[in-house]
Amino acid sequence: MSAITRRSFVGLLSAIPVVAASALAAPQGAFAATPSVYSTTFGPDGSHWPSRTPRPTDTFVKTIECDCTWAAIGNAITSLKDVAKNENVRILVRPGRLAGNGAGSSVRPVLERVGQLGRGRRVLVMPRDGSQSITFDASLRLDRVFGVSFVGFWTFPFSLVLTGASDFSWAWSKGRAFNVSTNELAAVSDFEFVECVTPESQLTESDAWATRTAGSTVTNLSIVGCYVASMYKPAGSAAHLDTVQLSGTHALKNVVVEDSVIFASTNAGFIPTELAGGVRFEHSLVVAGATMMKRYPLPAGAKMSTNYPQAANGSGTNGVLSARDSIMIGSVPGVWAAVENSFTPAAKTYANSGGWTYDPTLSEVSSAWLDARTPTPTDEYLRTVWKM
Repeated sequence: MSAITRRSFVGLLSAIPVVAASALAAPQGAFAATPSVYSTTFGPDGSHWPSRTPRPTDTFVKTIECDCTWAAIGNAITSLKDVAKNENVRILVRPGRLAGNGAGSSVRPVLERVGQLGRGRRVLVMPRDGSQSITFDASLRLDRVFGVSFVGFWTFPFSLVLTGASDFSWAWSKGRAFNVSTNELAAVSDFEFVECVTPESQLTESDAWATRTAGSTVTNLSIVGCYVASMYKPAGSAAHLDTVQLSGTHALKNVVVEDSVIFASTNAGFIPTELAGGVRFEHSLVVAGATMMKRYPLPAGAKMSTNYPQAANGSGTNGVLSARDSIMIGSVPGVWAAVENSFTPAAKTYANSGGWTYDPTLSEVSSAWLDARTPTPTDEYLRTVWKM
């Protein structure tokens, strides 16, 4: 299901700002030789694309142009139900403004029960004239959309929640939050966020991204090439604030975070539930502790506890989390299932297979070190790498 492409830093020089070679070196005193993962970049760069989804440069057997309304988009998707299930088809949305009813899990969805499972190729839906030719007037929810990849829709400063979506992707998008939910009527499966970006820190009491089960399960969820900024809770708040959280009443199986960047929030960068299984970090960077504030300083009115946020809070779990080719700047509690070629400044770590490589000087990396590995995703940067 993965859409990830492993990349060297040299291959990306044309896509990211030029930095001094020393910025890509390992922290001084950590290793005699630089670990290979220290010399790579992480996050959105235009190289990741949704699975089984045609690219705009491909040949299409059918192209539909539609007005910029959810009704028109839904009708266009429905019209393709029995057409070319294994061929490249697309829907191009004309410029305009799309409505939203909010991003709560129970608000009225803007799009509901469209598409189909079992397609050999997903339907590509994208703005005809580029990502910024379409705007949104509020946050929004989509419910039970199947066999479709939405690419290039920027919802920022609003949020998005996808309920019961399967064989679905939302990609190349800037937004306030990207959330997933299930209910008694519909589980989530084979779902991808691809190069979705929440670039700005906020003072809030809500997790940045959340996947929550209620009445049914989540299976095969991928977060690929994404970037999520820190969120800080106000002083006096009792909120438990994480950047990416898994929670709910039912299981979450096979959740993969690939080539993505997560900056921790007041509590942690990532937190699973004990009902989760097969949660894997593949070539990803999680920045917690005091280091996250080098890019996202504590805003006025924010609260920070005496203990800095954790990178991945697996406290109380055993065998839920795994990591490979990843860096986690901050603590990684819990007993990890397997860890391979992954690095942390945390002194006490536990894994059933393999183990974390201890590098205390990761706690001392500079802003330049972060910039070299994950450029701040400004609008200019995103327009450059996405070319939309």
